[in-house]
Amino acid sequence: MEITRKMRADRRIYFISDLHIGDGTRSDAFLGKDRELMALLDRVRDEGAHLVIVGDALDFHQALSMERVLKAHARLIGELSRLADTHGVTYIWGNHDYDISLFKDLLRFDVCSTLLVGDRVLVQHGYQFDPFIGPNLNETHLATVAHHLLERALGSWLRLPLSQFYTLPNRLFFWATHKFALVWDLLHRAASAAGLGALTEKVQHAIWYWTQNELGDPGCLVAGVESLLRTGPYDTVVTGHSHLPGVVELAPGRRYVNTGSWTFSSAQVTVWDGAEFAVWDWISGKPYGDRLYRPIVERRWKHMGFREWWRENYLGGLHFRVGAESACAPLDLSPALPSPAPAEPP
Repeated sequence: MEITRKMRADRRIYFISDLHIGDGTRSDAFLGKDRELMALLDRVRDEGAHLVIVGDALDFHQALSMERVLKAHARLIGELSRLADTHGVTYIWGNHDYDISLFKDLLRFDVCSTLLVGDRVLVQHGYQFDPFIGPNLNETHLATVAHHLLERALGSWLRLPLSQFYTLPNRLFFWATHKFALVWDLLHRAASAAGLGALTEKVQHAIWYWTQNELGDPGCLVAGVESLLRTGPYDTVVTGHSHLPGVVELAPGRRYVNTGSWTFSSAQVTVWDGAEFAVWDWISGKPYGDRLYRPIVERRWKHMGFREWWRENYLGGLHFRVGAESACAPLDLSPALPSPAPAEPP
């Protein structure tokens, strides 16, 4: 189902995405930032601005039911609903949003699949540009539920990139993935030699996709967005989905804006002031430009496949160079503690 909304460009608009608000347990990646998000809602209300949520706000795959989300985040859900009643909230559904009626009927959001800001800004969740999830949207729902249940059972994150989730279960998962990839590569070569390569190609593509995510191109969105910017009528494309915040020029005079996420230690906000986009961290005030996107745009790791990544990073004994050299401490599974007051935008 496709629903397109249009909004005037001469107004102040706040964009957030990928909140992934769950059931408040240790596997809830939102990590209890209710207070911080409610402060942002107050800012939107005080400025008479408009809030656009670019998908994946509630993580039903993790929480398993709306009742569990409401029990864990009742006040926050109430504030979102009140903002929708007084100022309106536009919601663009994402790949985790398989029941959009909850956003329409319970939270009273104005729900759509695509938002146009003026004539030149396109806003979508971003899974449309994802070469793996986009074509397999329905299939990925069951896989996502299984992934969350496994994380809940282990009490540990099984996520990319490894440098940020450098736990023993995740390192073991990477080791097992390498063995599977080696075996599958042999099967694919044999199938291809017999003229049956199409039977094994999908898994080969999944291994390539996994590798690109680990190398710093989550969701592999950039190529699809760049193609649209070069050939389409828009000078700006805004998405979430990849959780990688920033603003980067992908074609002369045309830019890609990613709204980041509110998972783990992230709390990214994007604002359109009627003329320009800015992306920053709501809690610390840290601005995001194109730094995270330069390696992707410059194709620094285009030559690397899974085998090349493994040879460069595996140190033996379930130790990896990306973890040993990472400045990031392992992520805490506990809900976030109250933090300082949100920073002013840069």
